[in-house]
Amino acid sequence: MNISDLITGSIGSTVTSSIARMLNIDESKAKWVVSAAVPLMIAALNYNAKNKDQASNIDNALSQHSGGILGNLSGLLSGGASEDGSKIIGHIFGNNTNYVTDNLSQKSGLSAGQVGSVLAVLAPVVMGYLGQQKQSQSSSATDLLGSLLGGGGQQSAGGGLLGGLLGSVLGGGSRQQAAPAGGDAMGALVNLAGDFFNKGNNSSQAGNVLDNLAGLFGR
Repeated sequence: MNISDLITGSIGSTVTSSIARMLNIDESKAKWVVSAAVPLMIAALNYNAKNKDQASNIDNALSQHSGGILGNLSGLLSGGASEDGSKIIGHIFGNNTNYVTDNLSQKSGLSAGQVGSVLAVLAPVVMGYLGQQKQSQSSSATDLLGSLLGGGGQQSAGGGLLGGLLGSVLGGGSRQQAAPAGGDAMGALVNLAGDFFNKGNNSSQAGNVLDNLAGLFGR
């Protein structure tokens, strides 16, 4: 299991093509938004799962999204953005929803409304994928998200991937910085998300984080 399944795998490719058609935009632009938004959503869910009360809510939500939605992905996507998808985004990002939307809008050149539609389309797909994985692994939301962020539990792969991402953003743009080891590597994407959500940063700094997410996961 790897976060790239939702971005460049068959699921991500299908979603990206559908979003491009829905918004009548270049597929490359749709891919950029998906590549930046999906890991940000996963990291935010993982952050929320650190809270025991929220972890229970996420567990329940993932149990309700068992993955059956992925069996009819074309049907889901043909309906476009849904109210349910918008509600899920509100639960994932909370008070930061507008902040996420505005920064994705500024960086991508899409309107805030278009970005909101993209997020609403992505949300049930992400939850369906996580729900499917949770069911197959019989794991908690906390363990599942930690495994996903850690590259499927392989610390060497996860450390290189997430450590390189963290180094590229916090290390002055160099992807050669040594990767954090062990648990630090598994938390690298969460730290990156924290850097994005740091309201002390300006829009350029937030945009740089999004560029790095899109650049890494959108390859």
